[in-house]
Amino acid sequence: MPRIDPAVVVHKLYVDPTFQPIKQKKRLFNDEKNQAIREEVQTLLKAGAIRELKFPNWIANVVLVKKPNNK
Repeated sequence: MPRIDPAVVVHKLYVDPTFQPIKQKKRLFNDEKNQAIREEVQTLLKAGAIRELKFPNWIANVVLVKKPNNK
């Protein structure tokens, strides 16, 4: 994110390299939830907070949490 120290916002996972990653099954969401996911991802991409990475053997599903304004 612009003007924020990366030490504050960088997320790192310290995983033991001897453990094998577990691929989750892809979750299917209804149209309303898919639209909310798309909108939030686009917002984060435009802000530069996230970037696309391609992992051919790894998937982590989205976890939806309602905001205080019920959005």
